[in-house]
Amino acid sequence: GNLLDQLLGSEPGAPDQPDEPDQAEELNQPRNIRTMLNNADELGQPRGEFRTMCVRTCDGYFFPMSNAASPGDFERDQKNCESSCPGTEMQVFYTRGLNDDSASMTSSVTGRPYIELPTAYLYKQSDMPRPPACGCNAAQNFEIIAGNPPSPEQSEANVETTPFIPLPVARPDPGADPETLANAQGGLDREAIRRLAVKPVPSPTSLPPPEQRKVRVVGPTFLPDPAAATALQAPDPKAVP
Repeated sequence: GNLLDQLLGSEPGAPDQPDEPDQAEELNQPRNIRTMLNNADELGQPRGEFRTMCVRTCDGYFFPMSNAASPGDFERDQKNCESSCPGTEMQVFYTRGLNDDSASMTSSVTGRPYIELPTAYLYKQSDMPRPPACGCNAAQNFEIIAGNPPSPEQSEANVETTPFIPLPVARPDPGADPETLANAQGGLDREAIRRLAVKPVPSPTSLPPPEQRKVRVVGPTFLPDPAAATALQAPDPKAVP
C-alpha cells in the first residue's frame, strides 16, 4: 500500500464504509422524537396545549379557565381571569395534564409553582381568617389614601369658586296673541278668572253690624202710649156681704 494507507491503518484495496452503528443512531434519533410526540396524547399531555387555572392570590382560591390553551392564549385568559373577580389580584396558572396535582401548576406571571405561593390553599383552612379586602368586588378601605378632610378655608374657597348655573326660564309661545301674553305675565290665567267669577255666599254669622249695613230701615217706633197703658196689677179683693 501507499504511505497514506499505512498512516490511516486501512488495508490496501478495502473500500471506505461509514460507521454503521453511528449511522443507525443518527437515523433512529428523529424517529424516537417523533414517537414521543405521537405518544403525547396517550400520556395526557397534548402538544402545545395547557390547562389554565385562575388563582386569587390573596387566599389561594382557584377555578378552571381553559382546558386546551396555548401559550399565546395566556394573555387572553389573564384578562378573563381579572374580569371574573375584580377588586383583587388574579393570576393565571397552567399545567400540562388534566389530572396533574394543583400544587404543581405554574404561574404564567412569575413562573413559580402554586405550592410556593404564601397563601396556597389558605381558603381551605377554616381556622385561618381571610385577609381583609380579599374577595371578588370586596369593599376597599379608601380612608388610607383619601387624605385629611378639607380645612374650613379650603371649603370656603371651593364654595366661592363654584360657578352659579341659572335655571332656565320658560319662553313665551310665539303663536300667542299680545293680550294672552300680557295676561300670562300678570298672572291672569283661566284659574284666576274662574276664582274671580265665583261670588262668595255669606253665612248667617257673617252679617255686618247695623251701622255698617247699606239697607236703611224705615218705619215708626212701635212703643205703647203711656195714657192708654193698662195697669197689669191684680184687682182689689171685694168684701163679701
